[in-house]
Amino acid sequence: MFRRRKADDPDHAGSPFFADWMQESASGRGHAVVEVLSDRRAHWAAGGLVVAALAATFLALPQGKAGADPSPSDWQRLRQCESSDNYSINTGNGYYGAYQFNLSTWKSVGGTGYPNLASPAEQDARALILYRERGWQPWTCATILGLKDDKDAGSGRIGDITVPTSGSTSSAAPSYQGGSRGYRYGDDNTAIKLFQNEMHARGYFPAGTGQFGPLTLAMVKRLQSLDGTAHPSGVIGPVTWALAWTGKYSTPPATTTPPPAPPKSTSPKYPAFPGKTAFTYGQNNTSIKTFQNEMHARGYFPAGTGQFGPLTLAMVKRLQSLNGLSVTGTIGPATWALAWTGKYSVPPTAPAFPTKTAFTYGQNNTSIKTFQNEMHARGYFPAGTGQFGPQTLAMVKRLQSLNGLSVTGIIGPATWALAWTGKYSNA
Repeated sequence: MFRRRKADDPDHAGSPFFADWMQESASGRGHAVVEVLSDRRAHWAAGGLVVAALAATFLALPQGKAGADPSPSDWQRLRQCESSDNYSINTGNGYYGAYQFNLSTWKSVGGTGYPNLASPAEQDARALILYRERGWQPWTCATILGLKDDKDAGSGRIGDITVPTSGSTSSAAPSYQGGSRGYRYGDDNTAIKLFQNEMHARGYFPAGTGQFGPLTLAMVKRLQSLDGTAHPSGVIGPVTWALAWTGKYSTPPATTTPPPAPPKSTSPKYPAFPGKTAFTYGQNNTSIKTFQNEMHARGYFPAGTGQFGPLTLAMVKRLQSLNGLSVTGTIGPATWALAWTGKYSVPPTAPAFPTKTAFTYGQNNTSIKTFQNEMHARGYFPAGTGQFGPQTLAMVKRLQSLNGLSVTGIIGPATWALAWTGKYSNA
């Protein structure tokens, strides 16, 4: 069943993909107006590429009726709300791609494999099919955005919609790079992962890992057998490589041995988002305290106070950044869930600056060696010697330049900290 949540359902107070940059306010017509952060608005305005792409998707629609379908801007607003306009998103919650299809609904509109592995054009077209069959009803965000059904909503008229072929099911296989040896049992590399993922996209194999293990060996031999190889070798050579994209395949029949029970889900559960609007800097309430305490229980934050202050703001922004959300610094439904489910790491901190004066070119001491060794540990510099020579001078100047400091070539307190926290890249 496609995700469907009513506004008055306390267990589903909002889509977990509500973008946290969205704020609701009443318009003159009494429905929600979504105000998008200025950087998103600027991105949409720059060049009109999104509108052009959506327009191309719907070129196959008859001119007399296409005008009744939702506008490209309505579709884009829906995607932003549902998935932050991310066609490849898969957070593990059972909903995939820009329109947050679940697998049963995706298959009901003709999709195969996983929605997030389909091309944007195919996802757009199948979303239109769903709209023609059921209107805006399947999408919670449509209600939040105030989108209204038109005369084609729920009409069932889908014969005029052309669904582009996704890249994941293209008959053209990427170039084979396995040489004369081929890819064999026990190998582990990105090419094998690509092969596995293509079979995964076709619905025949788990998501790729790159490891050529027993499951891959069995799948390769069956693929070879079904496509006419008299003596399946289990080695992926150029012919077998192409079969992942072009060959016929079917899942082996079930054996008499019952399959093992699926592992119990270990995904952490989280309480429903408790607010009607996002929590913002300066607020103080028990819900914020609950959020803080969960991050505290995971070892990432002090015990909660309920006060949304500078420490909470920095933590929320880092949590959003590490999990692919827009960095807004507000706690909406998607950010709320991340306190329980999201990945996080404590930002690195530098040791205290060890002297009262800066370190300069020509000096040699253990503090300079500590500074050099931290840059070495990050992969940017040779092992430290303590000597402030030409290489150290060049590295210090680049470190200062890349992080917005005055380029002095001297290691003072601010530059010292950058060895642990600053951004850097080798020229």
